[in-house]
Amino acid sequence: MDNQVELVATGLKFPEGPAYDGGGAIYCSNCDADYITKVDADGQISVSHRAAAEGYNRFTFRKTNGMTFFRDGSLFACDFGRNSIIRIHPDGTQTSYVDHYAGRPLEAPNDLAFDPQGNLYFTAPGGSGRDNSTGPIYRVDNADHQITRVAEGMAFPNGLAFTSDARRLYVCESQFDRILRFSVADDGSLHDVEVFADLLADGSGEPDGMAVDSAGRLWIAHYGRHTVLIVNTEGKIERTIKLPVDASTASGGPTNVVFAGKDLRAVYITDPGNGALYRTVSDVPGLPLFCAPDNVG
Repeated sequence: MDNQVELVATGLKFPEGPAYDGGGAIYCSNCDADYITKVDADGQISVSHRAAAEGYNRFTFRKTNGMTFFRDGSLFACDFGRNSIIRIHPDGTQTSYVDHYAGRPLEAPNDLAFDPQGNLYFTAPGGSGRDNSTGPIYRVDNADHQITRVAEGMAFPNGLAFTSDARRLYVCESQFDRILRFSVADDGSLHDVEVFADLLADGSGEPDGMAVDSAGRLWIAHYGRHTVLIVNTEGKIERTIKLPVDASTASGGPTNVVFAGKDLRAVYITDPGNGALYRTVSDVPGLPLFCAPDNVG
C-alpha cells in the first residue's frame, strides 16, 4: 500500500502528543507555546486549552508533551513545565494527577499510556542520555494512586505502547535509536527487557512517539528523519513513510502518531519541522487504546 500523506494543519509550535477524543477531533500539544490545539473532523482549528498567566489564581498546565484521553473524557497530559501529569477534566478544570516520586519531583514527563485496568504508565527521561542511561518508566495505580518506578536505566525513554493483550510494553529508547520490549507481570511490574527493533537502517534518528495497529505492527515517529516507520511483529522495518518536509531546511521531526476516525484507519502525525499535523491512511485499523472514550467519530 502506498501511503499518501496530506497536510491537515500548519502554524503549530513544535507539535507533539496528538490525542484522539473519540468524537472526530485531534488535540495536539504545542511544546514551544502555552496552549493545546484542537483540530475538528472538518478541519476547523482552535485553541482548546491555554495555560493561565503567571499569578492568575487558577491551576493549569504550563507546557504539555504526550497526551491521551481517558474513558470519562478527561485529557491526560505530560507537563514538562510543571514536571507533572495533568488531568484536564471534561468540565475544563485541571488537576495534578502525580508530580513526585519518593519525595522528589518528576523529571520532564514525556509520554504516557493506560493499561486495561486504568493504571497509567509514563516515561520521564529528563537528564538521561547516551552517557547517562538513567531514564525511568513509572506506573500509577488506578485504585490507590500509588506511584511505582517499574523500570530504569534507559537512554531517554520516550513513547510507549502496549500490545493487544497488555502482556508486553514497547518503549522508544531515543538516544540509542531502538525499541525496547518489556514483559508485563500480573502486578504491573516490568521484566525481561529486550531490544525489539533497531532503527538504524532508516538512517540516524531517534524514535519518539508510536502507536500499534490491529496487526501488531508499530508505527514509529522517527525524529530527525521526517519518516514514520512501520515495524512488523518480528522487529523489522516493513515500510517507510516519508513526510513532505524539506529536511535540509526544517528542524527535527516527526514527534508522534495516533490512530483516529470511526474505523481507526486514519493516522495523524505531528512534525515540528514545519509546525504541521499530517494525515495518512492505514491498510488496517489501529489498535484501540485501553481506557479510551467510546469511538463515535
